[in-house]
Amino acid sequence: MGAIAAVLSKSRIDAPGLVAKMLCGMQHRAQDGAAVAWDGNLESASTPSRLSLSSTTGNSAIGYGFTRILVGDDPQPVRAGEGWLCLDGRIVAHRMLVGGEEAARLLENKLTPVEFSSIQHTIDGAYSLCFCTSGGLLVTRDPLGLKPVFIGSRNGLVAVASDRKALWAIGIREATTLPPGGCLKASPEKSTVESPEPQLSTSQALRHEQVKSRDLLRLLVESVSIQTAGLDAIAAGFSGGLDSTVLAKIAKDAGVDTLLVTVGVGKTAEMSVAESTAEAIGLPIVTKQFSKNDVAEALDRVLWLVEEPSLMKVSIAMAIQWTAHIALENGRSVVMLGQGSDELFGGYNRFATILGERGAKACEEAISESIRNAHEVNFQRDEQAVSPLRAELRLPFATQRITESASRVPLTMKVRSPSDNFRKWILRDVALELGISSVIALRPKKAIQHASGVEKAIREIAKKRGLTSSAYLEQRFRMMKREFDARNACRASVASY
Repeated sequence: MGAIAAVLSKSRIDAPGLVAKMLCGMQHRAQDGAAVAWDGNLESASTPSRLSLSSTTGNSAIGYGFTRILVGDDPQPVRAGEGWLCLDGRIVAHRMLVGGEEAARLLENKLTPVEFSSIQHTIDGAYSLCFCTSGGLLVTRDPLGLKPVFIGSRNGLVAVASDRKALWAIGIREATTLPPGGCLKASPEKSTVESPEPQLSTSQALRHEQVKSRDLLRLLVESVSIQTAGLDAIAAGFSGGLDSTVLAKIAKDAGVDTLLVTVGVGKTAEMSVAESTAEAIGLPIVTKQFSKNDVAEALDRVLWLVEEPSLMKVSIAMAIQWTAHIALENGRSVVMLGQGSDELFGGYNRFATILGERGAKACEEAISESIRNAHEVNFQRDEQAVSPLRAELRLPFATQRITESASRVPLTMKVRSPSDNFRKWILRDVALELGISSVIALRPKKAIQHASGVEKAIREIAKKRGLTSSAYLEQRFRMMKREFDARNACRASVASY
C-alpha cells in the first residue's frame, strides 16, 4: 500500500525526475521505500528523497511509494505486459482481497487501451490502478472511489497522483478528481477521460424486485467474510451505533478476532454507550480519551493530509486516525469501519427534511447523489487520514454488490417520514435478525465528529484565537501550503517542460 505517481508528456523530458519529485511530496506514504520505472528501467531507494535519478529523459514514467501493511505486500511498480503497473489497494479474487504482484497477474490480460475500460465492470475492491508504457498512460479506480486519484496537466504534460500535494510539487496548481470508475487514457498525441456509465438511480431501481432484510444480511455476511479473509485479527471503529454494531456482530459470529475501538475528547457519553453495547454483543473494547491539547497537536498534521480546510472533514479524519493508532498499538493493522451505510440507506437527517419539503422523488434522488459523491465527501478523506500509518481501512458496506442491492431497497425501508429520527429501517431489521437487542437496533444516529468531541474542541481552539473554526483552518492551511511551495521552489525548476 502507498502512493501512485505518474507523468506523460508530449515531448521527451525528465519524466522519472518529475515522478521522483511527486513521490517526495507524498513521502508519508512511503515508509518502506520508493521506486520509479520508465521504459525498461527501474530504480528504487529506501525513501523518495534517496532516488538518484540523473540525465534521464522520456515521455513517461511511473512511481510508487511503498508501505508494507500485510506480510505479503510487494514493492511496486511491477513489470506487466509491455509496461509497468502500479496498483494501490486490493482487488477481490478467490473470495478475498489481494494486491501487488498477485493482482497484477490477474489483471495482465486487461492492460490494453481497449480492455482497460472493462476492469471496473469485472473487478471489485478498493483500488487505484496505473499502467505506463513508453507511449501511453492508462489510469482507473474502483467504481465507488475508495482510493483517491487526482489528475492535472500543464504545458502538454499529464500527471496522476494519490494526493494533490504530489501535483503541487511539480507546479500543477489545479487538480481534479478522476471520477470513480472513470478511465484516463493518455498518449503524447491526446489525453481523454472516459466517464463511467450512469449508476442506476433509486427511482429507477424501485421497478425491480425489492430487496428484503435477509437479502441484505446475506450480502453483508459475504462482504465481511471477504474483507477479513486471511487476517489473524482486526480492529473495528466502534460507536455503539447501528452500523458499527451490525458489522461487529457479523464479524464475531464469523469467528473473526475483533477488537472494538472507541475514541473521544474526554469521557464522552458515547464512550459509555459503546462500552455497554460491546458488552451486550460479547466483544472486547478499548476506549481512549484524548485531550484538547491532543487535538491542537494533531490539527495541522491531519489538515495537511486531507488537503482541505473543512471542519467536518478534519474532525472525522482525526477521530479515524486516532482509531487506527489504537488499533496498531494493539497489534491490528486492519480497521473495519461502517462508512457508506448512511449514503446507501438514507441515514442522514437531511433526507427526512428533503422528503418533507420536496417529496419522495427528490429524497430518492438526494440519496442517489450522496452515493455518487461519497468518494469526495467521505472515502477520500478517510483513506488520506490513515495514509501515514501502517494501517488499512476495510469498508464492508462500500462494495459494488451492496451498492447495487441498496438501489433496489424502497424508500419506505430507508426514510419513512419528515419526522423520522431513526431512518435506515432495513438495516435496523438486519440488526434484529442478527439477535441485536431492539434498544441498540433502534438507537438514533449521531455523527462521529459530534460524538467524538473533536469538532467542538476545534471550535474552542479557534475561538481562543478570535477566529471562527473555518477561518482558523483556512489560515493554518494557507500557511502550510506556502511553506510547501517555498520548499519546492528551492528544488530543481520544472519550467523546462
